[in-house]
Amino acid sequence: MRTGRTGAAAKAGHDLLIHVLGWEATFEVGEATSIALDVDPTSLRVREGTGGMQPLGYEDKANIEQTIDDEVLLRRSIEFRSTSVQRADGGLRVEGELTLVGETRPLTFELAVAEDGKLSGRVVVTQSNWGMTPYTGLFGALRVADDVEVAIDATLPSEAATHDELAPRELKPALLDLEGISRLTVLAHYKLYEGYVQKRNAILAQLAGTDADLRALKIDLSFAIGGIKNHELYFEHLGGNGGRPAGPIRRLIERDFGSADAWGADLKASGMAGRGWAWTAYDWDEGRLFNYVGDAQNTFPIWNATPLVALDVYEHAYVLDFQNDRAAYIDAFFANLDWGVVNDLVWKNQIPLTR
Repeated sequence: MRTGRTGAAAKAGHDLLIHVLGWEATFEVGEATSIALDVDPTSLRVREGTGGMQPLGYEDKANIEQTIDDEVLLRRSIEFRSTSVQRADGGLRVEGELTLVGETRPLTFELAVAEDGKLSGRVVVTQSNWGMTPYTGLFGALRVADDVEVAIDATLPSEAATHDELAPRELKPALLDLEGISRLTVLAHYKLYEGYVQKRNAILAQLAGTDADLRALKIDLSFAIGGIKNHELYFEHLGGNGGRPAGPIRRLIERDFGSADAWGADLKASGMAGRGWAWTAYDWDEGRLFNYVGDAQNTFPIWNATPLVALDVYEHAYVLDFQNDRAAYIDAFFANLDWGVVNDLVWKNQIPLTR
């Protein structure tokens, strides 16, 4: 979602890019094609703000999100149900009804459909059409524009794929421009991740056979799956501006480690001690964060723990840029962390901020 700004004090505000984290869509194809979309109204996260007199900090973003929950969307469900889906100009023309803050109004938009099953589209939602009053600040001199642009990006499952097959996640463009970690390193690292995905798919196919070496294959499968999960978290939370933890993760770190400095020192020491990985994870049984060490992809720290930060300390993660200086690489890792992604994990997993 993208918002604009208007009013005499518009220069003081920001145009916002907002991601929707909690949503589910159903695309039914048959005699009558239909689309249903359900959105968790509390899952909107401010990714960036452009313009304004000052850049948006994490606390500013958190305050905006709180305002959206309490004053704009009122924590009420968001639903779209199609009434007509027709082919149009190589894509789809979708007509239906959108429900916002308890009001249901018609909405029409077009979806482009690519050969690989990717769907994309844009639609403008005018808040006042749903009885919503755009947010105002500075005694009405700054207003959020009535029109909000909503972008839709999704991928349909392949008819040829089985439920057992995975595809690698796309590499974020921001990962090719990290501070201290080169594009060459990231691309080589990503190829290793792709290999884990391919290995996982191949092993599952072998396990379906009658003459499978069960022990060897399942050990290899745990290694491949560990490589997938570890690297997906690693790549996902890089590409940020680093700095000190902010938001909910800061509260958790200060509660369980005493300070951000103590947490960082302990995770770095764990990374120096481990042969493969170090993680910051939330232990649901003990109700706290802890930094764990793993010597291999399938050396998981503990059951019933949710990893929030994944530090890869295999040589392939740093040898091209830092040779054998692992400590300098870990510093670069910290400098590129995206705390917004880490805080999204805290939110998605509903990790309690108090004991």
